Amino acid sequence: MRMETEQPIIEVRNLVKDFGSLRAVNGVSFSVAAGETFGILGPNGAGKTTTLEMVETLQKPTSGQIMVDGFDVARDAWQVKRRIGIQLQSATFYPELTLVEQLGMSKKKNSPRGGRLRGEREEREWN
Repeated sequence: MRMETEQPIIEVRNLVKDFGSLRAVNGVSFSVAAGETFGILGPNGAGKTTTLEMVETLQKPTSGQIMVDGFDVARDAWQVKRRIGIQLQSATFYPELTLVEQLGMSKKKNSPRGGRLRGEREEREWN
């Protein structure tokens, strides 16, 4: 049971996204408590992916507000990016790379510092 005084980890209010004359997301609002399992369901073209991309800072909303862990996605995108992990729909697993190498590729591409993963060490051969 969620306590009402607890701040949601994700809060979306009146979210709108327009692509020209097409309104892809129309006034969506929801909140997610820390530790809660949450899903967005709907038919193709309903705006599910667009909504998540806005929460993930990958697209800018036309209007509305998105808060992640107390940070406004529009004003504090790098603080949000430091707190979330995403798996894109079209992501590929490369069997010739280690998991650390694959995570490092994503980290370097999306980090403001192009940095290393927390706790990442030099790769060593274990033959």
